[in-house]
Amino acid sequence: MVPAPDLKKAFYTGAAKDEIALEFDQPMAWSDALASQFYLDGKEGRIAAGDASGNVITLKLAAAETTKTITYLVDRKWNSQTLLYGQNGVAALTFFEVPVETVAR
Repeated sequence: MVPAPDLKKAFYTGAAKDEIALEFDQPMAWSDALASQFYLDGKEGRIAAGDASGNVITLKLAAAETTKTITYLVDRKWNSQTLLYGQNGVAALTFFEVPVETVAR
């Protein structure tokens, strides 16, 4: 069985707090259409762009944030055309209000 990608942690990439890194348990793929599927402290439209490199997706924020949580997918906006996938072709597990750490641990 091929496993679905699972988020391990979320953290700011630096003191400017204008990027959030999402570390998964396997290599990931990214599409710019995914930006609308992420919610910072429950609010949409705050992700400007993203990029995948190995197990990490880096989200470029529209502006510096003091976000405490990140959510991927909410039922009212779910769309099969904008799902996050691992490089293995399996859709990632959703996550809800995962704490965004100030520094990577």
